[in-house]
Amino acid sequence: MAKLAFDTGGTFTDFALLDDSGELHLHKVLSTPKNPAEAVVQGVSELLEKHAATISIDGLQVLGATTVVTNAVLERKGVETGFVTTDGFQDMLRIRNEGRYDLYDLNIKYPDPLVTRQNSYGAEERIAADGEVITELREETVREIAGRLKEKGIRSVAVCLLHAYKYPQHEKRVAALLREETPDIFVSLSSEVCPEMREFDRASTTVVNAYTRPQMAGHVAHLEREFAEKGIDRQVLWMTSSGGLVPSRRAAELPVRLIESGPAAGAVAAAEFGRTAGEDSVLSFDMGGTTAKLCLIPNGEPNVGTDLEVAHYQRFRKGSGFPLKIQSIQMIEIGAGGGSIAAKNPLGLLDVGPHSAGAMPGPAAYQRGGTQPTVTDADILLGYMGTESFVGGSFKVSKDAAHEAMSKLATALDVSVERCAWGIHDLVNESMSKAAAMHATDLGVDPRSLPMVAFGGAGPVHAYGIALKLGISRVICPTGAGVSSAIGLLIAPVAVDLSASYPMAIDNWDLDAMNRLLDDLSGQGAEVVSAAGVPKETITNRYTVDMRHVGQGHEITVVLPDRSLSKEEFLGELKARFFKLYQELFGRTVAAPLEVITWRLRASGEKDQVTRPHDVVVADASKGSRQVYFQEINGYVETTVYDHYKLPVGEAVKGPAIVEQRESTAVVGPSGVFHVDGHGNLVINIL
Repeated sequence: MAKLAFDTGGTFTDFALLDDSGELHLHKVLSTPKNPAEAVVQGVSELLEKHAATISIDGLQVLGATTVVTNAVLERKGVETGFVTTDGFQDMLRIRNEGRYDLYDLNIKYPDPLVTRQNSYGAEERIAADGEVITELREETVREIAGRLKEKGIRSVAVCLLHAYKYPQHEKRVAALLREETPDIFVSLSSEVCPEMREFDRASTTVVNAYTRPQMAGHVAHLEREFAEKGIDRQVLWMTSSGGLVPSRRAAELPVRLIESGPAAGAVAAAEFGRTAGEDSVLSFDMGGTTAKLCLIPNGEPNVGTDLEVAHYQRFRKGSGFPLKIQSIQMIEIGAGGGSIAAKNPLGLLDVGPHSAGAMPGPAAYQRGGTQPTVTDADILLGYMGTESFVGGSFKVSKDAAHEAMSKLATALDVSVERCAWGIHDLVNESMSKAAAMHATDLGVDPRSLPMVAFGGAGPVHAYGIALKLGISRVICPTGAGVSSAIGLLIAPVAVDLSASYPMAIDNWDLDAMNRLLDDLSGQGAEVVSAAGVPKETITNRYTVDMRHVGQGHEITVVLPDRSLSKEEFLGELKARFFKLYQELFGRTVAAPLEVITWRLRASGEKDQVTRPHDVVVADASKGSRQVYFQEINGYVETTVYDHYKLPVGEAVKGPAIVEQRESTAVVGPSGVFHVDGHGNLVINIL
């Protein structure tokens, strides 16, 4: 079956097409930020037209990753949203959880809530933590709220009542009343979006879902209409933040789960590229036009966490953003990509990012109106990226325009253009190497022990310099590095992550309640996954639980033992797994009772594989040479440029060198020796 994947990025939209014969075709177009669907439709049309002879439209599966949700939150361009909670708790979004990300900052600030205080309403009702109905829902208060929402023209509302994660009956009735009064309104219930404990986190997640839902629903509907006109009648599958694909209907209803869809697809691809290169554990480095993402992949699978935070008021400061209780691949993101703008800061020093030129106007070299120097402009001036081979030569860039923009900044800094360009490149490498070291250290891993998988349009350009700073001795740049997230979509399984908070003490274990809860989760999971066309008999379920010592404020995630074990064996194994992980994380164990707080399920189909043997034996891979700057020799040197696709398998070549793909370029410095393996991976060994 043919598959077509697209990944909408901040600067480029990437495509990967697997045709009926199993051949992989790659493509890239500039993104259209005002309407992301335009670039998707353009790229899909171009691919289908070019490869019409090898593709059967009937049965073609389209897969997508998008930044629509992320950008709506970061740029605060979602819809005006309402918030309904238990009366008396309308200030929940402003009070937050009373935590402080900086104890000593007397003027500490947080991002303004996505819902204004004027649009926050209280419904008269109250259910206690044990399920006792203290105050019955007064339906007239909900109807009154619906009227106010209608008067203001509010299209989307988040509902988060106390303890609704376990007792959702009032929330469901509120939703029915709101829809009865205003049939076209989008209603996001916390008991459906995030059925987990902790009111503020649950509310924050539900609000982000409501804030972005109309946009995502419109985006999904628009694309499916366009695809239907081309004869593609299967629903699109969308990548979630945890690395699984879900059907369009679920993506439109729960867009908050797609907030890291593009980076998650890249991590899935990196795990596969590492496997084909013979590496189980790797450090994934994905650098595109707007941001760079680093992800540790131990034993062939990315780490999946249960918490995420977005829109930080203070960059990288945990606690300064909007918390989201969703399953997501653990990674660290840096606001440094090819389009990141370089400038002189108030101290007279060089800064790069976090502001980006994006796709419009783009770097100065694109000649689309950009006048400020960017990382891409620096890389072009240093010779790392060719002006005639950019995106396979289909996109012309100007070295003169890059030089003009860079010279203004160089003059302001009182340095040469060459020094300014190298400063930008090296500063970005330094920022990313520090972030990578911090990320690896947080997870208890020495980054020097890991090979790096580098991809994204700018990843292979910067990978060599970052590896030198980290002490990494092996870098893997896969074929199609510039569109790897799109390739990751072709590999990823259909999968859904579900959760439910239901506290249960180990000393008071209720086996029947556990089985009922897990069976309910598995039933929900099978419904979503089978809706994407996966046969129910092939679905696998993986259960985990969030556990803690009674009285602690945070949990750790433990894989649930086999449910067929006896109660005594089951609990013994569960406790052993908890204590083993606790010891690894904190270096000690505690003699205190244990409890499970939240139950989790990942229901998934099978992974696919996208391998394309690289069988070139003898070919002239040289494309000529150009002047390239290397700090190791303190200047420019005439450097051979190679065509990645023509390099023979296994033949070692000494750096310095430039290796070009259609969508990306790999830089190999004087200390590097590279070869292409049997799967087409460019492997750089740093001596």
